[in-house]
Amino acid sequence: MKKRLLLVMCICLIMCIAIAGCSGQAKESESKTPEKLTSVVDQGGNEVQLPETITKVAITPIPWASAMWTIDGGSERIVSINPSAMAQYKGSFMPNLDPAFATISTAEITKDFAINVEALMNLKPEIAFIWNDQTAEAEQLKAVGITPVMLNYAENLDDLKKDLLLVGQVLGKEDEAEKLTDYHTEVENYFIDKKAKLDTVTKKKVLYLQNSKLSVAGAKNINNYLLQLTGGTNVASGLDKKWSEVNMEQILEWNPEIIYLSNFDETMPEDLYRNKIEGQDWSNIDAVKNHRVYKTPVGILRYDAPCVETPLMLKWMGSIQQPELFKDYDIRKDLKAFYKEFFSRDLTDENIDTILKVDVNN
Repeated sequence: MKKRLLLVMCICLIMCIAIAGCSGQAKESESKTPEKLTSVVDQGGNEVQLPETITKVAITPIPWASAMWTIDGGSERIVSINPSAMAQYKGSFMPNLDPAFATISTAEITKDFAINVEALMNLKPEIAFIWNDQTAEAEQLKAVGITPVMLNYAENLDDLKKDLLLVGQVLGKEDEAEKLTDYHTEVENYFIDKKAKLDTVTKKKVLYLQNSKLSVAGAKNINNYLLQLTGGTNVASGLDKKWSEVNMEQILEWNPEIIYLSNFDETMPEDLYRNKIEGQDWSNIDAVKNHRVYKTPVGILRYDAPCVETPLMLKWMGSIQQPELFKDYDIRKDLKAFYKEFFSRDLTDENIDTILKVDVNN
């Protein structure tokens, strides 16, 4: 009898231990964090197997050095960038935010995005962000154990947001990328919601000038999309390219009411007002006669390219082209709020004047 009772007690004890073990396993399973992404589909349509750890990254596309910096919260993982990206850094507001960015190498990538793979190997990056037409470079990188991730040159905000989210996925910074793209969506929707009112007003004829060689933004340039959203008509929208070179006769025929000057060269509004460009006569253009030529802002990157500050470019354009329609925001306040939210920086009025090029746009 005693033996039977002892046997029953042992069985009960074993069952209790087993149940407790199962319960502990269940709780452990529930408490596990979501598994790290092991692969992503890049903007070239490739399924990319991600390295287990990403400590070093190279970046060939010019705008994406500042975009990765924003999403990753710093430059610690960036080991090589395009020399044009470094030149833009030095001419931007970004040195005020991250002086260490200036020490990133530019010797491995050329201005036309070519990669010295042998030199890049010495820096030992696990990942290289490249454009989605750099198929030959992708194969070269894979051959030496560097994982290429392709990005797309955005023609609209949807493309831009896809790129930003992809960078966030690769870096394990999905939340940061989503926060940024949510802001892009919010601002875009603000302008989309104004479309009915926008259809009732006269659209301004706008020319977006890249440089003094008369290269202008065409239909495939993201600025064409931004102009449409903000109450402008791109006079060069019939040109089916990102940038197209035209002549002065064509610009005279278009006769734009507003001209935006990019930061791809040093041309300033005063150069057009005073006819300083040899072989060009701007005196009969309405935008020049009415003093409506504007140098595009430069924040952490020039606003001409698709970038993290593109929503601010929309607001800046809207305030110039249709100030009566887009009067329910203050671009200066929004710029200050953006820098506080995404860069933890309190901008002064002088900082804002610098970014918006107030000294040359008055």
